[in-house]
Amino acid sequence: MEIKDMFGIEPIGEAGLEVVKASIKGVSSFLEVVFKPGLEELGYLVKDQVRLWRLNNILRTLEKAQGKFEFDGKEINLTANARVGISIMEGCSEVDNEELQDLWAGLFVSSCTPDGKDDSNMNFVDLLRRMSSVEAKILDYACRNCNKYIYPNQLIVAEDITVSFDTLVKIAGTDDRYRLDSELDHMRSIELLLQGGSFADSGGGFTASDESLEANITPSPLALNLYFKTHSLGILPKVFWGDKLKPRDEKADKQKQQDEFDRIISEISK
Repeated sequence: MEIKDMFGIEPIGEAGLEVVKASIKGVSSFLEVVFKPGLEELGYLVKDQVRLWRLNNILRTLEKAQGKFEFDGKEINLTANARVGISIMEGCSEVDNEELQDLWAGLFVSSCTPDGKDDSNMNFVDLLRRMSSVEAKILDYACRNCNKYIYPNQLIVAEDITVSFDTLVKIAGTDDRYRLDSELDHMRSIELLLQGGSFADSGGGFTASDESLEANITPSPLALNLYFKTHSLGILPKVFWGDKLKPRDEKADKQKQQDEFDRIISEISK
């Protein structure tokens, strides 16, 4: 049985191998500057069809990362932490989806620091490895389109965002409601969607009693951080989000919660 029969991977012939080698050459100078251990990993993978498939995924991701750096062969005074860099290469090797590769590339770029000692992006490696392509699309839409608030302590949260079932279908690229329900449940379980809305009672995902299947896709602070880490380099979150941020008053939030609580009690008492 050929490899492609087991995994749906087409064997890479001599012509394909030459393309892979050309891609390696294209990113080798980039890795030489920002992440030398990655060169050894690429060499190890040129072995068999499965490894070549993984290698091709790594190369496509590194090419995306190189483009984000606008690397032109000149010196970059940034280095990726070895532990984080290897973990990212291992993770992206399993992905041939464009949306997920873009996220891996962004995470690699934001992992590069002046001293190469920052391993904070390890927190996001595991999240990306557990995400599906549908979840990546939902995350992207939710983080781009939700209202965001910054508190006086500089912490950033998202306001509740809900979408109709038809809109969710367009975002995700599938109309399978059972899959969408599962994807949203999984996003909530890994805390990319809120367990309960940030300013409302409902949690992320569908509500079983709602016949219209309106979906709450409010991104958690963790999700906003993941989006930030995969789309930025060397800037603060408040700078990245810029004029999309609105100031938030904690006292006003507490008063709003108290007013809602009073309203519910009043309704029950009637």
